[in-house]
Amino acid sequence: MALIGFGPFEVDTRSGELRRRGVRIRLQEQPFQILVILLEHAGEVVGREDLIGRLWPDTFVDFDRGLNKAINRLREALGDSADEPRFIETRPQRGYRFLAQVTAVAGGAYDGKEEHGPMLPQHAVRIDSLAVLPLDNLSGDPSQEYFSDGMTDELIGAISRIKLLRVISRTSVMRYKGARKSLREIARELRVDAVVEGSVMRSGERVRIIAQLIYIPEDKHLWSGRYERELRDILQLQAEIAQEIASQIQKLVDPKLLLPGRPIQINPQAYELALKANYFHEKFTPMDLGRSADLYRQAIAIDPTYAQAHANLSQAYFYQGLFGLGPCTDLFPKAKTSALKALELDENVAAAQNALAAIHVLYDWDWANAESVCRRGVDLRPGDAAARQHLADYMSIQSRHEEAIAESRKALESNPISRVSLGHLGLLLYRARRYDESIAQCQKTLDIDPDYCNAMWFMALAQEQKGLLSLSIAHLEQSVTLCGGPLFLALLGRAYALSGERTRALEILDRIKTLSRQTYVSPFDIAVIQIGLGDLTSAFEQLEEAYRQRVFRLVELTMPMFDNLRPDPRWKDLVRRIGLPLN
Repeated sequence: MALIGFGPFEVDTRSGELRRRGVRIRLQEQPFQILVILLEHAGEVVGREDLIGRLWPDTFVDFDRGLNKAINRLREALGDSADEPRFIETRPQRGYRFLAQVTAVAGGAYDGKEEHGPMLPQHAVRIDSLAVLPLDNLSGDPSQEYFSDGMTDELIGAISRIKLLRVISRTSVMRYKGARKSLREIARELRVDAVVEGSVMRSGERVRIIAQLIYIPEDKHLWSGRYERELRDILQLQAEIAQEIASQIQKLVDPKLLLPGRPIQINPQAYELALKANYFHEKFTPMDLGRSADLYRQAIAIDPTYAQAHANLSQAYFYQGLFGLGPCTDLFPKAKTSALKALELDENVAAAQNALAAIHVLYDWDWANAESVCRRGVDLRPGDAAARQHLADYMSIQSRHEEAIAESRKALESNPISRVSLGHLGLLLYRARRYDESIAQCQKTLDIDPDYCNAMWFMALAQEQKGLLSLSIAHLEQSVTLCGGPLFLALLGRAYALSGERTRALEILDRIKTLSRQTYVSPFDIAVIQIGLGDLTSAFEQLEEAYRQRVFRLVELTMPMFDNLRPDPRWKDLVRRIGLPLN
């Protein structure tokens, strides 16, 4: 391409001239060469090493300083800014990317018009799977990380509405934040055809998002977009980007298959509070779950019509109940109320649908409707790992173990390196009494995150069934150290009792009873230790109290760790009342 146009500029690669609306602009040789290289790869990141190799192949100079000077001169010629780039974006520690749309200039004469069409490959490509990589925070302020992370999450959610496209979930892609891996390596590990990468620049109440779609098998840049909006327009902006990307893969995905949407406006303060809440929620510790719930409530107080905040609050309540941080009779009804409010405002909010599915299984014990509610979530978003995990959990609790494991493996297709999805499969394998496979799966999870307490807990249960009590105790001790909480402490007390360390088990039982006088402790946790000690009379009293409180962990009564209770008529009566299968 001898004549290249972008914005008001024209580049003649034959004469080596840069012109603005027909007027020549002086530009030295090296900055001009950099411009041509960037134009040849418009929308793609060109590495500093590649530029240095093209500009100074055989001479020894201060390459970095020379490249920086050349880039600065090029920006001066274009009237561009490193802080607010219109043409050349710096990608920290990687290189540079040309942002503007590039076109061939017909007949060699610039007509003053810009073309905004997509840059497409010469032939159609087939895209079945896609990952949205963590958007770079270009605000120059580390405290704004929550904002770029939140934008990544929102963009994943928007693109996931394309039903025929497998979109990798947030928990898998966030592992690559700041990673020094090539796009090809990342795509291979995630098993995807294409990736979306980009950046976020937040300045006051305005936000700029730059994104590009890359087809990995051919290393082809298919599309790029640059958007600037007021913060209050952010949800509409996300939908716009998702629709742009969808249109570029229409050979496989008809954009009409996107779930119906409508323009949404939210209060900027509410949006920012919700993003901060998401940041704490992802940490997944008891304290951080409480902080996230407080922030979601503040966001809702500012904007009561904010459906996603209601949905995320329902998730926060749900997980607080899941970890026994308060009475289930308090937390799960709150979760249900928030989820229903979110769906009243927007019936397509996946987080609310997922929370309702989990509550049907773990709290309502509405087994007649639980499966249909879980399947509705999967039908709405087939690529949503959380929806499939709730369905798999229901199947597992109903002793449909092979179906549950198959559904869990489907969840892993969109969440291949997520500690949550990997660990959950380990739990399902344990419930199916496939202990060796469970241990191997939990180890795979710990290879990704050595401090993930749930995987340690699930592995410890499988090791206990194998008679590997010393290993089981070691993992539970580590869980208590890392995560604390009555749940892990109770399991450790039980393991001590089973291994013959009765004194240590009794010490933990006393510790938990003392703790229960200061804060909420589930009666189920007390029963777990008493069962290990063989005090079944006291244990069943605690289990009956747990039933009155509708403690969700009662659904575990048919799991391997309670097999010694099966001959007891009290066990059979309790299991029958909950509605669990006796087989």
